[in-house]
Amino acid sequence: MEKLVEVAILFDYYGELLSKKQFKMVDEYYNEDLSLTEIAELNNISKQAVSENLKRAINKLYSFEKKLNLINKGYNASKLLKKIKEDLNNLALKYSFSEEIIYKDIIFEIDKFLDENAGDNYL
Repeated sequence: MEKLVEVAILFDYYGELLSKKQFKMVDEYYNEDLSLTEIAELNNISKQAVSENLKRAINKLYSFEKKLNLINKGYNASKLLKKIKEDLNNLALKYSFSEEIIYKDIIFEIDKFLDENAGDNYL
């Protein structure tokens, strides 16, 4: 199950960098849950060809992350934003900031970012 999640995350980040053929096969296999046989029939190729194409595509996805490291950078950015939010809340309590202070807008934007990325399971 863990590999399935990893590939799904990698595909979300780097799928568009694959060839159209690879993108389609990874999408059909991992997102549409089609079998190798079903994909082979849809694409008029052998099951072995589907398997080899998927392996190459997945290797490319891991290679992209190894080189670009975007998933890890996103995870670190989320951790940093959580820390900033915590520090701002502590400052607000310490100095009794009113609702009008700009930090509320910052907290809102941080919460928005964190909510949008809450489902990301980083590698």
